[in-house]
Amino acid sequence: MMRKRGIGMKTLILFTTRHGCTAKAAGMLQSRMGQGADAVNLMTDSVPALSEYETVILGGSIYYGGIQKQMSEFINKEQSQLASKRIGLFICAAESEEKARQELEGAFPDFLRARAAAADVFGNELDYNKLTMPEKLVLRVVKGKRKKGDGLSSEKINKFAAKMLG
Repeated sequence: MMRKRGIGMKTLILFTTRHGCTAKAAGMLQSRMGQGADAVNLMTDSVPALSEYETVILGGSIYYGGIQKQMSEFINKEQSQLASKRIGLFICAAESEEKARQELEGAFPDFLRARAAAADVFGNELDYNKLTMPEKLVLRVVKGKRKKGDGLSSEKINKFAAKMLG
């Protein structure tokens, strides 16, 4: 769990991750957001009260064309509270820039995308050894023999943080 407790907590980074790439991206983002940022994995951690936060950043990775169901369920459940927050959205995706942008648009509902102060694709890192056999087979078919992602973009994460802090 990557949570920093402190006075005046203002930013909550909620993310879903299967193999750790989005957790790494959330940690990088959290360090750039400063003291008042908490990062919480929706798949393993309990979510603090959203009322404690002015800003909520949502992030996840794309599997088989969609964001993890835990993120979708959270957004559906907390729609009204999220509507009153400053919003940031990101995904980690292993697609070309154009395809990744389409995945970003498809990952989050219109009402959040319209409100987002920042939205971007941070890139991807892939640990082939953490994949299940079906995931390895799909990857082999879709991506060929490439076993490594292109990496997370520090530049994109920095720009995203600057927009959210601005």
